[in-house]
Amino acid sequence: MKLPLSNKTLRLIAFVSALLICYAVALASRFAVLHANYQEHDGRVPFTLESALQFRNAQKVYHGEGIPRHDPAIQYPEGIDVFRTDTVWAEYLYGWGARILSSNLLLETRIRILTVAWFSLTVPLLVIWVAAGTRRRSAGVVAGLFYAVSLASVIRSTGLELSRENFALPFLLFHLAWDTLSVRKAEQGGRYQRYAVGSACGLGLALATWDMIQFYTLLWGCVWSWRLMRRPDFSSADKWRCYLPAVALVLVGVSVPYHRAHGLWASPSLGMSYGLLLLGVCVARGWRGSGLKRLLVWVAPLLLMWWLGRTYGSHYHHFVELAWAKIRFLNQKPIDPALLTFNQRIMWVPALNSATWPLTFMFFPGTLIAFSIYGVFVLGFLIWRRRLPLSADACLPVFPWLVVAGVTFIFFVRFHVYVAIWAAAGMGVWWAWPWEQGRRWHAAWIVPLTALVLLMESVQVWEDPGRWGRPNVYYKELEEVTEWLREYVAPQPVLANFGVSASLLAYGGCSIILHPKFETETIRQRVQAYGEALFKQNEEEFRNWAEAHGATHYIHAVGEFASIHPELQMRYFVDALEPPPDAAARVFEFQPERVRYFEYVRGNRKYRVFRLITQADEVRADRLTIRAQRALARGDLDEAERLAWSALALFPAQCRARDVVARVTSLRDQGFTYVPEPEDVSTP
Repeated sequence: MKLPLSNKTLRLIAFVSALLICYAVALASRFAVLHANYQEHDGRVPFTLESALQFRNAQKVYHGEGIPRHDPAIQYPEGIDVFRTDTVWAEYLYGWGARILSSNLLLETRIRILTVAWFSLTVPLLVIWVAAGTRRRSAGVVAGLFYAVSLASVIRSTGLELSRENFALPFLLFHLAWDTLSVRKAEQGGRYQRYAVGSACGLGLALATWDMIQFYTLLWGCVWSWRLMRRPDFSSADKWRCYLPAVALVLVGVSVPYHRAHGLWASPSLGMSYGLLLLGVCVARGWRGSGLKRLLVWVAPLLLMWWLGRTYGSHYHHFVELAWAKIRFLNQKPIDPALLTFNQRIMWVPALNSATWPLTFMFFPGTLIAFSIYGVFVLGFLIWRRRLPLSADACLPVFPWLVVAGVTFIFFVRFHVYVAIWAAAGMGVWWAWPWEQGRRWHAAWIVPLTALVLLMESVQVWEDPGRWGRPNVYYKELEEVTEWLREYVAPQPVLANFGVSASLLAYGGCSIILHPKFETETIRQRVQAYGEALFKQNEEEFRNWAEAHGATHYIHAVGEFASIHPELQMRYFVDALEPPPDAAARVFEFQPERVRYFEYVRGNRKYRVFRLITQADEVRADRLTIRAQRALARGDLDEAERLAWSALALFPAQCRARDVVARVTSLRDQGFTYVPEPEDVSTP
């Protein structure tokens, strides 16, 4: 029986089915890692670092409280302006979406399901982008499957931690896909305008939700600027593709509170957009000019932004500092911390660490093999045919972008996010090459190579999914501390290192002194002051610093003096690899029972909780001790003992109060029982 469906309809059904399969594979890969970590940690895996603060805001949305403009509980006592400190968008999706899912699941689990489901949308969008760019749906499917199982894509999108990049990347892929579709529609004489509008909206939303989209906007701006320099007479479709996203970027830069506070309106990426729009207006009014004149018109806004961009520079100069240090020391972190500034030392850590060969091969095992073979093939074409084997396609410049992202990845591992996207697209382009060039016999080696790469990438994730969780995170011990703080300390402010402070707020309900983010000068200065007080000053001076910031308790993370990777520890960050003998950190780490200006109240193998003994506590303890000594002199043993113990409760290191207790005990052992009349004197 003949099916009443045309071949075109059948191909469309097959393509939609392939999209769903790719999406399902992406979900399965990430849920496998998530499930393995849940099993390893008995189903309780709290969020940490900035992820914990993001979860806390999503929790507020879930309970209908809303996200406050000013949050006094973070960076206590002055607090932070939430919308100027973070790009707060994903929390609304997670909070509202969690209401739909089953209430039998933990809120963390529901939010993790949502973030994985949202991020996995990048896979079908990548399929559409590559399929439209290569005109081969099979190429899009290959690219989508590769991205779905690639460890470089999976490792930061499992839902174990929340990140703003996972919320932004679907918008970026939407921009790429719809931009390419607008080209295809223009070629077919169709209505490309709606695709161009969608592409611009996608790019604007991506930038609004993650500031590192600026890396892509710089590449995007360079591509369009180069095209405009070469030939200013754009087609109608190219005008829509160029100027609409530029307008969207400008609107985001001046309207989003976070970007406005960080001076994005005066950044190089938006300077390119200003130049494109200015040059576009000039061309539209009939001015062409020579190439040099067009270059001057385009450069003028960039120079103006450089002159005005002091706010932008103050928020992002630490990245420039770090980049310069890596160039200066040939991408090798020096053993001597004195050779680096504080910003360079504290930023030169995962995920801004430098790439090594073992780390690169872990992220891209199949990719390295495939592109090494492709590189040899391209080199052979250049030598024998004097041309590149692949035809240049302006709507899919994945290989130049891959090279730039790869070089950036060598200096900053975090950029594996972009390498994974361009590498997946590159795999799709290579898959389509034999059919595009009419050399189908090349499929004899490209097809098995692609299958091998997909297998290697899949095995990397699925062989042992549990190992791709957060390393060196003590979930059980962290939960013990946060539960105790919630019951006995909250909402009092506490001091802890920036790695654990966010969890103490999100789960312990305590205000925190340190913010686990380094994008403002004030946050970095406070973290530096904390580290120097802990490792360069004595216990009393550290207590005074903590008290000045309102802390009532200090939570010490054991392991500050570990011999493994000292370059990742706070003592390295503050240039104190060998702290002085009386440094506060030495007491908390090795002799917690001998603290004088703190009281050890609780601890486990990783975290120790100390109560601050304030200067006011010392004064009150001294007064109570004087009263206890007077009572002892009168022979009133019960009163002397009571006052002495009250003094010790405030200040356990009060030696004179201990002497009173010891004297009372000795007198009682000797049988002294005389209790005089109470003395009628005022309390000193």
